[in-house]
Amino acid sequence: MLDSMGGGARVAGNPCGTVRRRMITSPHGVPESEGKTTMKRIVTGAKAGLDRLSFRLAIVFAIALLPLMIVSIVRSQSVLNEAAARSRAALVGETLRAVQHEIIVIEGAKAVAQTLSRSIPVVLGDLELCNQLLRDKIQDTVFSFAGYYDTEGNVPCSSTGEAFSFGLTDELIALNSNPRPDLVVNQTAPASGASVIHASYPVFDDFGELQGYAAVSVPHHRLEQSDQSTGDASMLTLSPTGTVLTAPGDLEEARRLLPSNLTPDSFSDQTLSFADVDRDGIERLYALVPVVEGELYALSTWTLDSELRGGFYLQAPALFPVLMWLASLAVAWFAATLFVTRHVVRLRTAMNLFAASRRTTMGSEFKSAPRELRDVADTFIGMTDTILRDEAKIEDSLRQKDILLREVHHRVKNNLQLIASIMSMQMRQSRSKEVRQLMQGLHDRVTSLATIHRNLYQTSGQADISMNEHLETIVHQVVKMAALRNTSIEVDTEFAEVRLNPDQAVPLSLFVTEAMTNALKYIGNAKGHAPSLRVAMELGDDAQAEVVIENSLPPRDAEPDDEKSSGLGTELMEAFAAQLSGDFSATQEGGVYRVSLSFPVDDLDPKG
Repeated sequence: MLDSMGGGARVAGNPCGTVRRRMITSPHGVPESEGKTTMKRIVTGAKAGLDRLSFRLAIVFAIALLPLMIVSIVRSQSVLNEAAARSRAALVGETLRAVQHEIIVIEGAKAVAQTLSRSIPVVLGDLELCNQLLRDKIQDTVFSFAGYYDTEGNVPCSSTGEAFSFGLTDELIALNSNPRPDLVVNQTAPASGASVIHASYPVFDDFGELQGYAAVSVPHHRLEQSDQSTGDASMLTLSPTGTVLTAPGDLEEARRLLPSNLTPDSFSDQTLSFADVDRDGIERLYALVPVVEGELYALSTWTLDSELRGGFYLQAPALFPVLMWLASLAVAWFAATLFVTRHVVRLRTAMNLFAASRRTTMGSEFKSAPRELRDVADTFIGMTDTILRDEAKIEDSLRQKDILLREVHHRVKNNLQLIASIMSMQMRQSRSKEVRQLMQGLHDRVTSLATIHRNLYQTSGQADISMNEHLETIVHQVVKMAALRNTSIEVDTEFAEVRLNPDQAVPLSLFVTEAMTNALKYIGNAKGHAPSLRVAMELGDDAQAEVVIENSLPPRDAEPDDEKSSGLGTELMEAFAAQLSGDFSATQEGGVYRVSLSFPVDDLDPKG
């Protein structure tokens, strides 16, 4: 029944024409319509994703947990910075502890040089005694040389027992202009040819005149022997130019540990701690401590991994909070799905099933849902029960109305048949031919109305009538009545499958009945041939239906006999055509009388 209420007439086997489509191609070879469709699908999919409850919950959870992730990242970075600071401080402490012995040795050399500066003037007149004094002073010590040299660079006595001269150097000239205790690094000592730390102290005569300098040298190889263990750190001694002077191992290997960005400007009077990469590209921590200001520096280093053993946490401090954030987001998502989303999806599914097939849902399906969602589910279940009860009442009411309507059509049909029977009895009793002809016309019209109501009775409850079947019945009924009058007729019918609402079906049925009655009144043919009758109905592409009734005429009749015609049939056909808002025409050509009616087919909506 619902299917028959759609708009428009339905025609079987009648093509609706060819639809021509023009495809526009984009410059890239992709049909423009296809590209727009794809883009529209993407936009629609994105909007659908944004409209989903789960996606919106994920956005809210992500924003809610974002401050915790930021705080965790900042705190992790702070822990890493503190660990790095502790590592730098530890390395500086290791370096200072390691150079303490060197500093003590160097300070001892300075003290010995100062003591010799007071003793040398007394024994300077006896060079043998001077040499012996200097030898005794460094015996069983770490010092390699003790001597006296004048302001010209001449060494008259020394612990070696030999006199020599190293000349008036620029350093000596500068020292003569400002006599003071001095400490220098000499990588090629005149006496030994080795690298030494040279401590000197000025010697004055009784009149305060500068005579020369008492000097004590500490060889670097003696400092190497005094190096203490620094744990994981490696310690080197450097000149202000960055030259490695001492190292725990091979000097070439030691040079590979130097920072790649080390320059003379890197050296200062302050203890420095910094991170850099060595010559092999390994990231390290460095501590640079001045041992002899402007002359000798101690450099300690260890790899970052040796102290920052936080592993994954300290090597990637931001990654752990991000993972924790993602884990928290996953837990929140799972909780939302467990307590909210899955119940909402189940409720939506139940609604769709009810809308599609009237399938109801049990309240037990939502017993694990939160109370608020259970209340929504109970409300929906109550609503479905109410809808089903109301639909049952409506269907029962429609069934009762359908039964009443069938009864009305049945009674009308019976009454019309009764009237037709009375008219038949009256015709048999009438002696006038004209009266019988008039009564016969009325009888045919009443019989046609009875046929219409019988079809309405059989199709009661539907909003439309299948006119191909209905007109076939009318033609059969009218031709049967003509056959009862001993008239043999060849009938040809051709009806398209058209469905009309009762407002159009009734006047069309009466029109066809009246046209056939008129055709059978004047039908004829050549002798030896049976009269022919053709009734057809076609439906055009523009929902315009056309009904045609054609009958053959006797050869002697050029046109219908006006004496037989009262004109009532034509007036009735014109009236029925006017009810259908159609065009009525009647023509005669080649011994065939043709009546046609063209009218628009209304939509199959129930009339109010």
